[in-house]
Amino acid sequence: MSKIEEVDSRMKSYLYDIGYHRWSRVHATVDRTWTMTSNIAESLNTVTKDARELPIFDLLEYMRTLLEHWTNEKLLKAKGTFTFLGSKFNKELENNRTLSQKLRVRASTDHIHTVLDVVKRYIVCLENKKCSCGQFQLEELPCAHALAALRYRNETYENYRSPYYTRESLLRTYELPVNPLPDESKWNVPQHILNEVVNPPMGDKRQPGRPQKERYKTYDEIKSKKYKVSCGNCGGEGHNKRSCKNAPKKK
Repeated sequence: MSKIEEVDSRMKSYLYDIGYHRWSRVHATVDRTWTMTSNIAESLNTVTKDARELPIFDLLEYMRTLLEHWTNEKLLKAKGTFTFLGSKFNKELENNRTLSQKLRVRASTDHIHTVLDVVKRYIVCLENKKCSCGQFQLEELPCAHALAALRYRNETYENYRSPYYTRESLLRTYELPVNPLPDESKWNVPQHILNEVVNPPMGDKRQPGRPQKERYKTYDEIKSKKYKVSCGNCGGEGHNKRSCKNAPKKK
C-alpha cells in the first residue's frame, strides 16, 4: 500500500473504500487463482483490435481460428510437461524447496510441527494443510515451512497440493477441441435464414472523402493574432496612430 500511495494516493483510498475482499486473495470470500484478470475478453480485445473492422462473419471466423490456435498451443505445451505439476507450479515448488533447506523442525504431534526460521517460528499442520504463514492454505501448495515438515517426516508433497496443478488437469483443460468449420458451400442453412434481409444500421450519412483535420496554428500565427494593434485613426490593424498613412498632416 505504501508503494501504491507513492504513485497515487487516491488509489490507496479507493482500495480501502471498496473492501479488502475485492482485491486481496487473503480476504476473498471465494477461492481465487494466482492471477486475477477480468476474463478471456481482455485478451480477445487486444488481439482482435484490427479484426473488428471486418464484416461480422469474417470477424467470427477470425476469433474461432484464434481460439483454435490457442487451444492447440496450450495442449501441446501441457503434453510437453514431464513433471508431476505444471511448469508454473513446479517452479514455485522448487523455490520453496530451496528455502526449506535452512529451516529447523521440531515435531509436536504426528501432523503438527514447529518450524524455526532463524528467529521466527511457524506452526504447520499437515493434516489440515495449513501453516501460520498463510501461504500453504492460500496457494494450496506446500510452502517452505510445510516442505521442511514433510522432509522431517520423509514424506513427499504429492498429497498436499491442489489437484488442479497437476499435468493431468492441464491436459483435461484443453482436451475439448475447437472444431474447424467446413467450406461455406457445404453449410446446411435453413431457408428462413436465407430469406432474412439484413440492412445496414441507420445513421447520418457520412460525407465522401477523408474528413478534414483541424490544422494546428504555429507559434508565430498565434503571437501575431494575439498582439495585433488597431490604429486609433482609421481602425486598421498592423499599425498605430503615428505610422498611419491616413493621419491628418500637421500645418
